[in-house]
Amino acid sequence: MDESLKLNEIINHKNALRALGLILFSSLLLRLIVGVGYVNTMDVYWYRSWAVDLPNGLFGVYARAEEITLDYPPIYLYFLYPLGLIYKHTGTEIGTFFNMLIMKFWPIVFDVLCSLLLYIICKRYGRHIGLFAASAWALNPSTLFNSSMWGQTDEMMAFLLLLAFWLLEEDRPVASCVAFAVAGLTKYQSLVFTPVLLLEILSRYDIKRFFKGIGAAAATVFSVFLPFMAGARNPLLFFDVYFGGSGKYPYCTLNAFNVYGIFKLNYSDRISENINFIGPISAHSFGVFMVVMVLVLLLLLYAYHAKTGKPGSPWVACFIIMQWVFMFATRMHERYQIIVLPFLLMAYIAHRYKGFLRLYIALTIMTLLNQAYLLFYMNNRNIFYADYYLEGLSAFSFANLLLFAWSVVECIKFYFPQFSVESVMNIFKKPKEA
Repeated sequence: MDESLKLNEIINHKNALRALGLILFSSLLLRLIVGVGYVNTMDVYWYRSWAVDLPNGLFGVYARAEEITLDYPPIYLYFLYPLGLIYKHTGTEIGTFFNMLIMKFWPIVFDVLCSLLLYIICKRYGRHIGLFAASAWALNPSTLFNSSMWGQTDEMMAFLLLLAFWLLEEDRPVASCVAFAVAGLTKYQSLVFTPVLLLEILSRYDIKRFFKGIGAAAATVFSVFLPFMAGARNPLLFFDVYFGGSGKYPYCTLNAFNVYGIFKLNYSDRISENINFIGPISAHSFGVFMVVMVLVLLLLLYAYHAKTGKPGSPWVACFIIMQWVFMFATRMHERYQIIVLPFLLMAYIAHRYKGFLRLYIALTIMTLLNQAYLLFYMNNRNIFYADYYLEGLSAFSFANLLLFAWSVVECIKFYFPQFSVESVMNIFKKPKEA
């Protein structure tokens, strides 16, 4: 009997639910302890200022955006609103630990929900595979750091994107588009994956279902924005939020370990993305060119799948586009690479290609370093590497570029298994003499 089938028999439905409950409870408990125990005011108190203001009028909040430096799309505001009601009764001077618990609550909840969703998605490969996926996320130090120590919302985006592409795999394109729209209404970075979603739908369904999905997504966006447009008395609010938010940090890199970090072109020195990067070519122009390159690459990959009849992989395609954008586009923040992790984990589970598991582990370490390197520095300016921050940024960025090269090699080997590094090297070897 196949080993996988044996495991699936041993781990019956009841045992699997017990194990899953233990994983989720342990994950939640660990994150709550870390979240309350590690005091971080960077960004957390910024979000708190939004929450405190929301009871003054949820739908009119964008009219007050400049006063509270609000630069997020609307969905997260719905989750902050009940926190604002709590603060309305308690005030903000309620103790540091309670502040940490309140403001990190939603990031921690969605971090744990990612484990649950991964189990639901992956149990079709076997209950033991579902438990592995849930555990791999629950024990991931990078996501734990992001939600529990920093209090960021990247896991909310991860949950919604996983949901969107899973619904697509379940042959529910309209629901997938709605979930993707909600992801885009939560974090701007979600929109990076739009080309993959569109290409997947076009490659799987007829044009009627394609436009039905697009219409459902547009209706979702309009429905969410409408009360905020009315409250702010601004019919163009959608464009103000998205183009205003994306244009707020016109710098080469914001502490991200990418190609600009190698050359220390960091936000800390207010280095504009319009600086000459390669000869007369600005960093912004180079970044745009590289983004166009990855879009062309994706088009070619999907054309190849259509011609050969070989199935593609939305999980791998999402990994490729985010890796590429993070490494070469300007305006990248230190946290933006973390979203490759759920796609890498799903790519490994869906295709059982071990290269993706190795990359998942390596990029877990790298994304953890990128977050910790900045957060510890910002929370303690006297930290031991304070005088060498840019040197460290450069070194880690170069290491991440090597990881990017490794990820390119692994993706080539995945898509074209007939090729290998050895076969390429053999081209340059001298033929043996007879």
